Amino acid sequence: MICFDSNLKSIPLNAIQSDNNYFKISKPLSKELIRSVSQYGIIEPVVLLKHNEYYIPVYGHNRLTAAREVDMKEVPAKIITKFIKDDFLQIVRVKLYNTALGTIGKIKSLYLLYDYFNDDITQIKSIARELSLPASLTEFKKITSILELPDVITQYVDSRSISPKFILPMLRLSRPSINILEKIVSACQLRVNYFNNIVVMIEDIHRMGKDTLLADTIASLLTKEIINDDDVYNCVYSIRYPEYAEYMNRINDVRKKLNAGGIKVDVPAYLEGDSIHVILEVKKDKPLHQLLQKDQDVAQLIELIIGLL
Repeated sequence: MICFDSNLKSIPLNAIQSDNNYFKISKPLSKELIRSVSQYGIIEPVVLLKHNEYYIPVYGHNRLTAAREVDMKEVPAKIITKFIKDDFLQIVRVKLYNTALGTIGKIKSLYLLYDYFNDDITQIKSIARELSLPASLTEFKKITSILELPDVITQYVDSRSISPKFILPMLRLSRPSINILEKIVSACQLRVNYFNNIVVMIEDIHRMGKDTLLADTIASLLTKEIINDDDVYNCVYSIRYPEYAEYMNRINDVRKKLNAGGIKVDVPAYLEGDSIHVILEVKKDKPLHQLLQKDQDVAQLIELIIGLL
């Protein structure tokens, strides 16, 4: 357990380096927490590390940010004079249990074990397994590269608990491609499956040497007053799979001909899967489609159902 040098204290916010996020591993601040702090104040004290005349937060960063948002002057806090690894791991495990630790928070935990606690790679790999992180994410260089991604991307990844396997492809992107991803995430709230697929497709587009085309197309899309994640996904998909538009044009031509004969065809989104749905529309007081008329048993059953409408 964390050992405190004193009981609970009220510490002025202006004495706390509350924008110091070195030890922050929790998910981004939620609106619910701001409302809670506004209504009830800070119920669970923050933990602060005494440093000269100031205090550095080690636990409770979001509560401190919420306190600033609602214009609190001081916060309840417990003070430590030394931050040891066992105390840090206790915080990590509590946040993990409370689902307050996102993917970036887990990776940041490994960074602190390296950078602050000077832990060895064997111990770090052990903690990585506990946090369900792959061994490939225990390399210090990869960890720092992830933490250096634009804030809007890391906050999105952490708030949505994006799988680590979709972070690694970002490390292979060029800086311009990362900038494109940043603009996309800033422009609209992507569904998680869209984000995961877009990361992979942007990596493929980078390998195809079409970064400039993607940048120009996304820039044009973002000039629209209203866009949604479908617009963004379609834009990236069409560049990754340039033949898609041609295929869809051919499919739509066939659809029109079938629709004229009372046959509807549903094709899976982005031509994924191995089946389509063919629907024969049957209306009351209208003759059955000629395909149905060929099988009298089927025709009689359908006419029976129609008669009950």
